[in-house]
Amino acid sequence: MNFPRRKGRILLWLRRAALYLAVAAIVVWTLAPVAWLAISSITPYNELISDRATHWLPRHPTFANFKVMFNLSSEVGERFVYAIRNSLIVSSSVTVICLVAGTLAAYALARLPVGGKKTLVLSLMSIRMLPTIALVIPFFVIVSYIDYGLMGIGSSFHLFDTKLNLVILYTTFILGFVIWIMRGFFLTIPMELEEAARIDGCTRLQALRHVVLPLCAPGLVATGILSFLLAWDEFLLALIFTRSNNAITLPLFIAELGSQYITAYDQISAAGVMAAIPPVVLALLFQRFIVQGLTSGSVKG
Repeated sequence: MNFPRRKGRILLWLRRAALYLAVAAIVVWTLAPVAWLAISSITPYNELISDRATHWLPRHPTFANFKVMFNLSSEVGERFVYAIRNSLIVSSSVTVICLVAGTLAAYALARLPVGGKKTLVLSLMSIRMLPTIALVIPFFVIVSYIDYGLMGIGSSFHLFDTKLNLVILYTTFILGFVIWIMRGFFLTIPMELEEAARIDGCTRLQALRHVVLPLCAPGLVATGILSFLLAWDEFLLALIFTRSNNAITLPLFIAELGSQYITAYDQISAAGVMAAIPPVVLALLFQRFIVQGLTSGSVKG
């Protein structure tokens, strides 16, 4: 009589074991490249490219690769400091601009009687869906026209190889993404809360500031971090519109460590670890808001 119950327990145990194995495989698949990146960053170059029997941990670990990154007397260190500074400035600026403009636009599309809302939202999202390479030539033509004074702005105003140009280009692709996400969050908030605030004497902007935005705090944080990551990881636009230390970003700097004749795998790994620190720190600091934001905003939209 206990055979069916025992069979059920065995099946339950097998299902749990399969689930744990699947989770472990996903964790290993996700973290193994990161772990190898960290190991490679402290491995000497000769040992890293050695064709002898491979080993998981370096026999002679060193932090010389990280010292090179902050050695301002060397070309690599100088360009790295410029790159991380430019990436922080560009990514932070894009995040702030997209959050402010995107939040106001998303609120208007969610609450105000705007004609053709769905068409407008789909049009904004279509910009993000387009491959970046498809818009590189039009962007390049516009920037060239501005730099050569062919648009009536004046030849003293230049966009090419500037952080301002990257901020404008990145914002073009990320703003529609922010509007689409934030509109979904606003649609989940009952309008009765805003109406109650309006009855108490608040204007629409005051209701937005004191009632809606506090309720959307997880969504704002999650959207801001995603926007920062999109700008932080952008490579193609920086490759096309950047030439000097004035606007070089980290993805472009890491790519330049390799050349036709030699590839500095050890320095690439060290720069990759440094580039991964800001996103990881942000994710750890705001992980609670990220989880809440990604789940609560998916009800409507």
